Amino acid sequence: MLETKPAREQNGRDSFSRYRAQARSAAMAALSILEGGKIDRVYCDLHDDFVIRIKSGDGYSYAFYQVKTKSKLNKNWTINEVMGLKSTAKKSEDHESSKIKDSYVGKLLLHTVVFDGYCESVVFQTNIHTDDNIDEILEDIELGLFSNKYSRVLVDRFIECFGGDKISENQIKEKMSRLKFETDVQYLKEKDNNFEPLVRESIYKFSEIELERTELDEILLRLMELVQSKSEGIIEDWTAESIEANAGISVDDLLGILSISKEAYRDILAGGDLKAIKSASIIQRYLQRGGAGSSEIEYCSRCKSKWDIWVRKNRHVIIDFDLECIFSAVRATLISVKDGSGKFVLYSIKDQIKDLEAKLLKDKLLYDLDLGLLFGAFFSELIKGES
Repeated sequence: MLETKPAREQNGRDSFSRYRAQARSAAMAALSILEGGKIDRVYCDLHDDFVIRIKSGDGYSYAFYQVKTKSKLNKNWTINEVMGLKSTAKKSEDHESSKIKDSYVGKLLLHTVVFDGYCESVVFQTNIHTDDNIDEILEDIELGLFSNKYSRVLVDRFIECFGGDKISENQIKEKMSRLKFETDVQYLKEKDNNFEPLVRESIYKFSEIELERTELDEILLRLMELVQSKSEGIIEDWTAESIEANAGISVDDLLGILSISKEAYRDILAGGDLKAIKSASIIQRYLQRGGAGSSEIEYCSRCKSKWDIWVRKNRHVIIDFDLECIFSAVRATLISVKDGSGKFVLYSIKDQIKDLEAKLLKDKLLYDLDLGLLFGAFFSELIKGES
């Protein structure tokens, strides 16, 4: 649908500034794709500051966002600034239709005509509050009254400002009801915003591995670079494919910058064991750094799973003292071979695991443990240290 209507302008795409509020807001919207709900695309600097695509039973609809901020947090938006309406007007004729049409809200309401039923909502998002006049207009529209004097001006001037000659007053009211305001949005503020903590929380939730701060910072930077790349440059070839390539952010784009595989992501959405996913990924990270292949990684992950089963089975069979001694011996082996490099080569630790087996046998603590289970115990302790 987006490709069927030429954009009003693309100046924003040609003058992108990486860390402005618009980029932060688009990044937050993009992360919502990971939830696996109705939102499946975010388009940057396309038709508006950004557009969210929403899946529905019979296709797609869109939410159009304008992001506007002020540096003075104690100054509220006025109806003149946001809607082009004069707060001092004595009568309806005192309001200028051109000012309404060219206002922030005017540009948003135009989407309800241009995209008609494909437009689910139009949103004005800001870091500060709005004045009482705007609050009263929004409440009047939300209640479906349209009795506020300013609401009536918008209804009466709607066709003149936005077209749609054949629409009725009820249809105008329905289109106006799609207007939403999101005010005092914390992550849009210039100082003391919560953007990075919110992003880190999403990144952590959808990462297979326990990430260090430097790794989180790197992913955050890549996320902002993704938004930048999807926000700059004029789109010459106005087709669905070109729009997707140049402006659209999908789940595949996000998985490409996060520490998660498509398989694990699907497991998480399907209710998979997030802790188990992270455990397997820690093993994979250490072994891959040492040059391990997929079969080696699979073997060690399988050993770790078998060790977990062994512990659950024997926790109430073997006396606590013996179990704790076994755990202590495994930890001592881990300490003896862990060099801080963040990598292991399976072959290089086999002698230590065999020594561990011999020690447990000598101390009558081996029970039915074998080398595979002890490999699993080794990686279990490694994961505890990383969690």
